[in-house]
Amino acid sequence: MLEKILETIAFYAKIDINLLNEDTNILDLDIDSLSVLKIIMDVEHAFGVRFEDEEIVDIRTAKDIEEIVTKKFS
Repeated sequence: MLEKILETIAFYAKIDINLLNEDTNILDLDIDSLSVLKIIMDVEHAFGVRFEDEEIVDIRTAKDIEEIVTKKFS
């Protein structure tokens, strides 16, 4: 799951996935808010989940995204 999330972030940030880890702050990658929303939408589609607005505002890292998706499967 984390690998797919990192791949998605790397795609929109236009950087090599090897430069990312679970604690990389997405906001430090110089991507705009629309790209962040696209990352969320791609993750939602990939894992068949739906993020709530209040969950999205707290997302900073791939680990944050992974934790939300994992919680939705519980």
